[in-house]
Amino acid sequence: MIQGLGEAHNADVLLEPPVQIPFYIRSRLLVECKDRKNRVGLDVIRNALGLREDINHFNVVDQNKLFARQKQRRGVGIDKYRYWYQIAVASVSGYTTQAQEFAAAHRIALIEFTRYPFWKEFQEVIRFYNRVENIVEEESWLIQKFDEIGKNMALAITDYGQMLFLYHCGTGNIHFPESKCSITYEAGRELWKLSSGNEQYCFQLPKTVMESWLRGFIDELSEKQKEKDYNGSLHSNMVVYFRNNELPEIKKISIAKEELEKAYMNIF
Repeated sequence: MIQGLGEAHNADVLLEPPVQIPFYIRSRLLVECKDRKNRVGLDVIRNALGLREDINHFNVVDQNKLFARQKQRRGVGIDKYRYWYQIAVASVSGYTTQAQEFAAAHRIALIEFTRYPFWKEFQEVIRFYNRVENIVEEESWLIQKFDEIGKNMALAITDYGQMLFLYHCGTGNIHFPESKCSITYEAGRELWKLSSGNEQYCFQLPKTVMESWLRGFIDELSEKQKEKDYNGSLHSNMVVYFRNNELPEIKKISIAKEELEKAYMNIF
């Protein structure tokens, strides 16, 4: 239960980064999960935006604090558990174009896993779990299956603020041997692949969101190239959060402009 300025809200999933931004309020990601027959529409994303505004404007100020402020006492302090929340929406049925455009404009992450290699197995696990009579005995088995998926996941944040869930397609621990990566699109599976050396990671993004990221970055770099004095890197950068041997790691990786242009032409 997360308190908002106008109302309290139930959170389906709460995530915290392994490392917080220094000198800033602690951050969290709240994920709204939708299991619908039809694609998630604009109404759900508008509600997510309203939810973000409501919970980020809530702060507990009791009578003692107000009295202390009135008397100009020092040491009033701030609330210990103040967070800054970002919102994401997860769906098993996709999103309408209007929902994707609205989410991209307001930096609301859209999460899909239906094209990932583990998805069919994941569905079978859930179906089996729902048929089990003794839930308690099977709970540890279910958690083990989820942990196997989680150990192969990495979270990347692009320079456009887009969030990518990268699924490790190899064996062993997650690692990125090379900082410069390549990106390809598998049209038959509607799945993206990011390669770092011999390691491959797949991810899924709604088409309109992916187009916005690629087109925006390509246009930005094209403008910079026209500037005579610009000597910066022509790469899209990402910060990746992952676990290596059970310890959290952060690494910066990049994708060259040429790679992004090739990916854009192949799909659009």
